[in-house]
Amino acid sequence: MSVSAVPTRPSPLRAPGVARLLALSMVARTPEAALGLLLILRVRDLGGSFALAGAVSGILALGLAAGGPLLGRLIDRHGQTATLTVTGLVAAATVVVAGLLPDGASPALLAPLVLVAGVAQPPVAPCLRALFGRILTDPHARHGALAMDAALQEISFIAGPLVFVSALAAISPGLALLAAGVALAAGTLAFAAAPESRAVPGSDDRRPRAGALAAPGVRTLLLVAAGMGTMFGAVEVAVAGAADAAGSPAALGILLAVWGVPSLISGLLTARLGAPRDQGRALVLLVAGAALPTAALALMPDLWTLGLLLAASGLLAAPMFATLYSLVSTVAIRGTVTEAFTWVASGLFAGLALGGAMGGAIVSASGAPAAFAAAGAAALVAALLAAARVWTLRPEAAYASPSSPGPSGTRIAPSTTGSIAASSSSANPVSVASPQGSSTRSAAAACTAAAIPSGPS
Repeated sequence: MSVSAVPTRPSPLRAPGVARLLALSMVARTPEAALGLLLILRVRDLGGSFALAGAVSGILALGLAAGGPLLGRLIDRHGQTATLTVTGLVAAATVVVAGLLPDGASPALLAPLVLVAGVAQPPVAPCLRALFGRILTDPHARHGALAMDAALQEISFIAGPLVFVSALAAISPGLALLAAGVALAAGTLAFAAAPESRAVPGSDDRRPRAGALAAPGVRTLLLVAAGMGTMFGAVEVAVAGAADAAGSPAALGILLAVWGVPSLISGLLTARLGAPRDQGRALVLLVAGAALPTAALALMPDLWTLGLLLAASGLLAAPMFATLYSLVSTVAIRGTVTEAFTWVASGLFAGLALGGAMGGAIVSASGAPAAFAAAGAAALVAALLAAARVWTLRPEAAYASPSSPGPSGTRIAPSTTGSIAASSSSANPVSVASPQGSSTRSAAAACTAAAIPSGPS
């Protein structure tokens, strides 16, 4: 009797174009990971209060959440390159202007600038994941590339604050914003000029009036993503509160790194294992699995044990995001894929905002343990919701409704790769998006920096 080992698959980085696209997207996404923190520092640099800094950070998140689906719909209709080029230049210009405001300028001037920067933030990550659906026909390779993307995202969470906050903002927050704007423009333009991006055609297929949200699976993933974002946002704030209560606020960076590095490792491993057979069920189990160690953080007596359990809970992050993104490619209606990814990203941003606000209020009122428990409860609610609506996470759910026709009313059918396709060969293949590329953890950290008092009250 032979015992077979767990099968591993070739690295998705070997597929043509994947490594280059990941690298280009990282250039554009790394400054995004620091943008929230940089704006808070810039508000303070111009003499503004922490309350105003928190409001500016919230305006940025609002802009990101509102603009993403609109840009996603534009890309589905007109292709990637033109939309990414225009939005990249507009967003970068507003970030640069925010850095160039002279001393003595009112910090309130940052509010309209960051709103424009948020709405126009180029959706590089949704476009990257959509491209994976075009260039990777094997579902296991596509899932592996998404897992690799989720793993490398952890690097942007670390590199963005390290380069733009710790190094450049220590000299001048204005200088750091200038550098972030230049990097954002350069990375976005380089990605938009990639042959894979330029090859994405626009589509004039007839779409449901509700767009990507006409697919019940996209609505499910939007809600699940909001629950996941709430968990991450509350944990960020609770970790900051725990470090402050222990008299070691400088430990925050170390604790967050301990949380993120295992996700990087598990993402790399997931990339070699391929897609789970039932991705809907896998998402339910992963989110439910994240709820238990997250809630258990409330029981940790000191920062050492807190760090150990944070590492354990971090192991599930990248596989969870990879499965979430793979499901978007499975359930989205043809011609709405990029928009679907941006809706899921908006759900994450909304959850982060809710989790940060909820966590800050709970830490102030009851301490960090209660906030950890609330974060675990948010993940559990998301898992229960996914379990109750798991039927919507199957390919046939996207085309079961007559409100989701193909071109000229043709019936949409699932393709052999698990995407939704139709008889028209000119249609965009369905593909696989971060919140908007952006760093979920950095957005929560920005809220943390603005909202957490010096110790629970």
